[in-house]
Amino acid sequence: MQEITLKKVRALLDSGSLELSATQQEVCLPILQRIYKKMKYGIMFDHIRVNGTRIVDGHHRYICTLLSNVKIGINHWPIPSTTVNYSWSEVVINDEDYETETMILEHNIRDAELNDVDVGVLNDLLNI
Repeated sequence: MQEITLKKVRALLDSGSLELSATQQEVCLPILQRIYKKMKYGIMFDHIRVNGTRIVDGHHRYICTLLSNVKIGINHWPIPSTTVNYSWSEVVINDEDYETETMILEHNIRDAELNDVDVGVLNDLLNI
């Protein structure tokens, strides 16, 4: 399975073609890579939460849908009035993992249950 790279993600964020607006300043490349692999495998995810065109929750999922050509639902969600928008070209792509192995395993357990897949398949997919 093809990996997504920092270069591919940066090219997407700098393309000016993203329809939804970022409300966080940073995304995590290892998280993007894990979500992307799961999407390409056929794992379904929670809908992206948006307010108008502003992402409230789901920046990583949104980026991965664009890179993987996988459709995902969108739910309208309230957003605090103090939330700041960021240009996608300003969004930092951090290559350090935000998540611990325990957190990753918990995500895999949840995703396996929601998709009726053996958790071992997801652990193998992500080399855990």
